[in-house]
Amino acid sequence: MTLFKSETVDDAIEEALQQLQLDRSQVEVSVVAKPRRGFLGFGARKAQVDVKPLVQPAEKPVAKAAPSAPADSAVISKSAAPSQKAGDEAPEKPAPQTQEPASRQAEYQRVADELNTYLLEIVNQLGIDATSSVEVVHRRLTINFETEQEGLLIGKHGRTINALQSLAQVFLNHKRFSKLEVTLDVANYRERRVETLTRLAENMAREVVATGKPVYLDPMPSFERKQIHSVLADNEHVMTYSAGTEPKRAVVITLR
Repeated sequence: MTLFKSETVDDAIEEALQQLQLDRSQVEVSVVAKPRRGFLGFGARKAQVDVKPLVQPAEKPVAKAAPSAPADSAVISKSAAPSQKAGDEAPEKPAPQTQEPASRQAEYQRVADELNTYLLEIVNQLGIDATSSVEVVHRRLTINFETEQEGLLIGKHGRTINALQSLAQVFLNHKRFSKLEVTLDVANYRERRVETLTRLAENMAREVVATGKPVYLDPMPSFERKQIHSVLADNEHVMTYSAGTEPKRAVVITLR
């Protein structure tokens, strides 16, 4: 058992992912202990999680042929790539849209419905009256909320909806569906946020070129940092990397 500790469960998971240089889809997470504040400093306890890399056995060849690459070779090449600094997020690439078996797709739909019920209970406990719909396409799971309290559900700078999305991913990991990628949305917030991040990345890149000085963006979740990296990946004048530790990890834009 390999334990990782931090102030919250999400922070412990993020710390583990950084040390292992893996993403959530490549590990199995078990929550060993939830954080506890204690009383007057006594009995306090940090969150503890057990994070295990998923090992996928290589398929047996039908006929004699050259040995196939090991199942985790893509992970090795990613961490060893000279252009990618350790701990940085690579620009997000679209997942291959291979057709899942009908039985597997039914399992995805079942766990998606369970997650939807779980999240609605939390949203209602926050005092937000909302309904939601679930869509599962291959390994992408999207839950759209409808509410008249959109601002409250989104939160300042998206903190509430992002926290719920992190919680949703932990739920899927716990259910052993870590390969599912979940997105929570309300009032097309995600689309509007992508447009905002794209403008931010382009404007800050111009500022770096003009001043010659690096720019440190505000801390943001990993999937938003990936958007910044992706926008500027082909820029000939600037480069990006991530610095700091969660939850204050941020993108830095600097000259090449």
